Amino acid sequence: MLLLNWKKISFREWPYMLHPRPVAIIASSYNGKVSAMPASWIMPVSRDPPVVAVAISKKRFTYELIAGSREFSVNILPKDFLDKIHYLGCVSGREEPDKIAKAGLTIAKGRKIGSPVILESLAIAECTLWKNIEAGDHSMVVGRIVEIYAKPEFDIFNEEVFEKTSLHVGRNVYTYPVSKKIIVGGT
Repeated sequence: MLLLNWKKISFREWPYMLHPRPVAIIASSYNGKVSAMPASWIMPVSRDPPVVAVAISKKRFTYELIAGSREFSVNILPKDFLDKIHYLGCVSGREEPDKIAKAGLTIAKGRKIGSPVILESLAIAECTLWKNIEAGDHSMVVGRIVEIYAKPEFDIFNEEVFEKTSLHVGRNVYTYPVSKKIIVGGT
């Protein structure tokens, strides 16, 4: 059998077969506490209504803030901020309450939610918690997007903008799309 020669992947490492994936910064606040974390286990799940889902470990401080406030922002930072993105994933808001500023990022209150947004972002979605679904060691945080906006130059089909997108390979390894688009078929 041909499959006998394939290498085994551990269940701990299995998610990386779906990488590289876009990295978003998830930010929330509750009871005067603020935190943000990178997440690449994120996906759109509906256009109407606009809904996004992100898998977050229940151990994460940001998860606690989302559960308490029932809102969060999704912030897409350019690859130039990879060191700051990675810092947010290595430092807990429990131990470092000012970690976003220490990462060198600027926050502001969202347009429609009280949770912060990151001003260095290319695009931002403000979400209210729609569902919180237990999924093993993570929870699937499903947010209804109540506001979404981007910097004027943001256009994912523009090769210069496309190349700015950060992708998480695994652990502390990141990459970005090459600026070569491949168009298949018609429109």
